[in-house]
Amino acid sequence: MESEYAGYCAVIETRVDSHYANNVISAGTIVELFGMAGTKLALMLDGDAGFMRALDNFEMIAPAYHGDFVRVTVQLLRVGRTSRTRRYEAHVVARCHGVGTMPSHGEVLGAPLLVARAIGTAVTPIELQRITPPTYRTS
Repeated sequence: MESEYAGYCAVIETRVDSHYANNVISAGTIVELFGMAGTKLALMLDGDAGFMRALDNFEMIAPAYHGDFVRVTVQLLRVGRTSRTRRYEAHVVARCHGVGTMPSHGEVLGAPLLVARAIGTAVTPIELQRITPPTYRTS
């Protein structure tokens, strides 16, 4: 059964950097990317960035490395009067770490690699909701 919110999904894609000696990307970097994608989704739905209330069930599934290209997708799951529940996923779509013999070597992965996921709740106060479809507002 398709959700009435299925059309609300935002995607960002960016290259990530690491400051760790082993070139692994920090969980904080992934959380920041989740926040950026979530803000994009909030602007699409409400016309306002709102604010993040909670990030639940955050999981790091596999490492992302310095130079990787990460695609973050956030999908709207539920809309309350002011709350919005969303699913976040981060996938590596291109990798440089450990590819080839030169620092400039890299490759686009045949299949994206899931590296992190979470469920989160954001809040957009009623008075800041400018474009939220009225049918999505519940009492």
